[in-house]
Amino acid sequence: MYQALYRKYRPKTLEDVCGQNTIVRIIKNSVEKKQINHAYLFAGPRGTGKTSIAKIFGKIVNCSNLENCVPCGQCPSCTEKNNSDIIEIDAASNNGVDEIRELRNNVNLVPSLGKYKVYIIDEVHMLTTGAFNALLKTLEEPPAHVIFVLATTDPHKIPETIISRCQRFDFKRISDVAIVENLSKIAQKENIEIDNDALYEIARLSAGGMRDSVGMLDQARAYSDGKITIDDIHDINGTITPIQMSKLISEIFNGKIDEILENTDKFEESGKNFIKITEEMINFLRNLLLFKEAPEYFKNNIQNTSVYEEFSENIPRTLVLKYIEELNKYILEMKDTNNTKLLFEILLIKLGTSKENNELNNIVSQKEPVIKQEIPKKELSSKPEVVETETKQVNKEKKYIPEPTPLPINDDFSNDKPKTPEKTNSDNSEILEKINQIKLIRIDNTLSKFNKRLMKEILPKLEDLNELILNPDYSDAASIVLDGTLKAASDENLIFVYRTSRTSQIFNEQLINIEETIEKLLNKHYNLISTSLDEWEIIKDEFNNKKRPFIYKKENFNIKDLLNPDNQDIINMFEDILEYN
Repeated sequence: MYQALYRKYRPKTLEDVCGQNTIVRIIKNSVEKKQINHAYLFAGPRGTGKTSIAKIFGKIVNCSNLENCVPCGQCPSCTEKNNSDIIEIDAASNNGVDEIRELRNNVNLVPSLGKYKVYIIDEVHMLTTGAFNALLKTLEEPPAHVIFVLATTDPHKIPETIISRCQRFDFKRISDVAIVENLSKIAQKENIEIDNDALYEIARLSAGGMRDSVGMLDQARAYSDGKITIDDIHDINGTITPIQMSKLISEIFNGKIDEILENTDKFEESGKNFIKITEEMINFLRNLLLFKEAPEYFKNNIQNTSVYEEFSENIPRTLVLKYIEELNKYILEMKDTNNTKLLFEILLIKLGTSKENNELNNIVSQKEPVIKQEIPKKELSSKPEVVETETKQVNKEKKYIPEPTPLPINDDFSNDKPKTPEKTNSDNSEILEKINQIKLIRIDNTLSKFNKRLMKEILPKLEDLNELILNPDYSDAASIVLDGTLKAASDENLIFVYRTSRTSQIFNEQLINIEETIEKLLNKHYNLISTSLDEWEIIKDEFNNKKRPFIYKKENFNIKDLLNPDNQDIINMFEDILEYN
């Protein structure tokens, strides 16, 4: 049976461990000076050697013929295949009080082969509070023949009372140089042909994890028919090559929206991961910033420097920093959505049509003009100014409509995602004003006749919207509704809540289609409205504490006249790229 490379080349001695020299030295000195602690905490990123060193340590302390901290491999403790003195426990699946109590009862049993019984508790942060309490006393005063090694990737989740009773080792991310050196040895032993650039790309993409890098090499060998290239690495990882990334960044600087959308379609067809591409864009822009601001450091530490030399030196540092900031914001939302492609497109359009880009008409790169021509003015450049103005106007009328602010992720809104890009023009400003007027009336009307029983009846019926997603006439509206949460209902009205102001605004801009969809689902017409989570918290507080009256007011308008879909240019612009999962 084939054995994965990361298992085949797992370190067997401390000499085989890469990139953790400080920890290896401390362990060696502790063993040689016979200053072995009763409890250790190994904390650090995944794939950096925590469990491997713990197992090696277990063999070292029990080896009968130890020499220079290298197990002899011949004594009963070393040759036993399933050594009963080294007990590895997965805390992720054995995290209860009962399992820890059983462990506490077994620690009194003496070792069968060696001098110590070594308990390795992997992912120890997964233990429950009760399990930690059960472990605490044993960890404080264990028998003389017991050593605990606790391994975790999240030490901040471990109680301080546990940490204070352990000798803590913080494992660091392994350097790219150490990873490349180790991968080169493995490739030579396995007769794997691979470019040097591909090795460095594996090291960079693995983010300091040796296990991940070896696993990626194994996957690349299976994917490639011959010599492994940097293109193969990006294909299996769902990312794009430095040349493709350089082209994409250049198109953003130039505001070439058509080319950006065409490339995005190609990325999707080839199975690229848009979250990883966004992360790579941040790294590329960071390197571009280093190229401009710290050329010596850039020259000595960055691979594939030629792709950065194509860009003009006149690109403002502030623009690059703004791009990085926007990308960071969107990554959080992309990880919380099922349609990353749509959000990725909106992000790139927002960057490519920003005000700063229009000020770079004279910037030219070595290979192609960077924003040399005037950028076509899009109607989706920067909605925040409009939203801020409109929101402040509403605040004067109703205190529960605050200025939009970024919100933390909430479990009730795990699939919340924007459906359309942003715009700012006079037409959109009028639509926003109309929507805010509708919102004020419908929120009051819903809560003035709030019907909790009806809301509980409607909630399970909304799950049937999943069936309408397959119907092209209702798929868009159904997907939008499913991304929100029904929070209030009356005999005539429903209020849906979304995690962000932007996604709430998208719901309200498509009220006509969504109301038709809900009517088809529930066989009854309801007046709908949406609000953001931060607004809803204020509304809920006012309602529960009776801080103001919610008065019913009959609607004296026709929603179809107020929100004419023909005027929604943003929807028409994106009708060909809106996709819902």
